[in-house]
Amino acid sequence: MLKPFLILILFFVAGAAIAQDSLLQARLKSLKGVTQSFSQFAKKDSLFLICFWSTTSDESTGELNAINADLEKWKSAVPFRFMAISVDEGKDIRKLRPTYNMNSWTFELYSDLYGDLRRALHSNNLPQSMIIFRNQLIYQQSGWTEGSENYLFQKLLAIHAGR
Repeated sequence: MLKPFLILILFFVAGAAIAQDSLLQARLKSLKGVTQSFSQFAKKDSLFLICFWSTTSDESTGELNAINADLEKWKSAVPFRFMAISVDEGKDIRKLRPTYNMNSWTFELYSDLYGDLRRALHSNNLPQSMIIFRNQLIYQQSGWTEGSENYLFQKLLAIHAGR
């Protein structure tokens, strides 16, 4: 009875290690054209708010506009890194910079080059926001309605307080 239980535990531990490795190896491209792996960001920061979005999703741009409006206030209360990660492909990639400029966003914007980060975090819906602490997914929220961004901030506060 103990042997199947141990095998099951080893399977989950190995799966978690592989998932964390694929998270750290995911490649992101900035608006400036610089490509980096997520591990390079994770070395500097331990608390992330990541929002997967698309230029073709009005909900996505609504969420990012709402977050952008309060981002400086949030960052003064909680040290975290905010990353908006586009999942656009093909011709839609050309809309990233114009959308960024049109909305006067001030945060970091990246493109998930090969969908690596999205796969590693099992992101399926847009917009989808995730809080990562010490390279572990702590919380995720799919979709957006006005005011739901404040719930993300409350979660960031709680995680920071519980460090």
